[in-house]
Amino acid sequence: MAQETFVVEEINPKHGFARVRPEAGTGLLHTALYPDPEFTQAPPFQLRKGDRVTGLRRGQTVSEVSWLTRVEPPWEEVERVAELLALLERWEIRIPHEARVLAEHAWRDSKEDPLRDELQAQLPTFFDLEGAHPFEDPSLLERLSAAMQPYLPGFAIQPVQGQPAVRVEPGAVEVQAGVGSWDVPQPTFAPMIAEVNARLSAAGAPVRWVPTREDWMLAPPALAALLQKHGLLEPTSPSGETQ
Repeated sequence: MAQETFVVEEINPKHGFARVRPEAGTGLLHTALYPDPEFTQAPPFQLRKGDRVTGLRRGQTVSEVSWLTRVEPPWEEVERVAELLALLERWEIRIPHEARVLAEHAWRDSKEDPLRDELQAQLPTFFDLEGAHPFEDPSLLERLSAAMQPYLPGFAIQPVQGQPAVRVEPGAVEVQAGVGSWDVPQPTFAPMIAEVNARLSAAGAPVRWVPTREDWMLAPPALAALLQKHGLLEPTSPSGETQ
């Protein structure tokens, strides 16, 4: 069966399909919103109106779709990302990707997120999600204590034997764990993070633990506000409290 060339006429992200028109014909056919990665080496982008693709027609559907040409993301989206990258550089955060590339990831609702990945690589996070589940991470509290030393000298945190709680020094303050679960562990640690952030605030430290979608990130509040504005951080903590 021969490959044909099609032009994307409309997309339906809600239901995960696009309509394409044969370049040498009429009528609309259905295809998946994301080209099959088995047949294309392009990034995992969704189709957009105006894209030219090849594929195999099977009845009213088109399969084995791969791009010939992709329409460019809107210039205003590229400008928005370029401005964000310039602002991040003021915080000594340099993203090794062009604004147009990142804009296309955002505009095409990519299944990859290189901007978020770079931010998480350059800013300390509370969990080590690639290393161990938070409930089984033996170095979690040790890492937290070490990360706080530049801002809270003498800070230490240890589990309370036989209780779902931790003891925070100085002051021997006991903080009870929240109610989390294996799938959603963040609420378990939210009271502890709140205590640490209160101490950072009282000490006039320039950073706070700010929430991401699945974790916390150590960053200055102004930087966190910038990331929140651009949808790169959640506006509230996993416990539902504004940081």
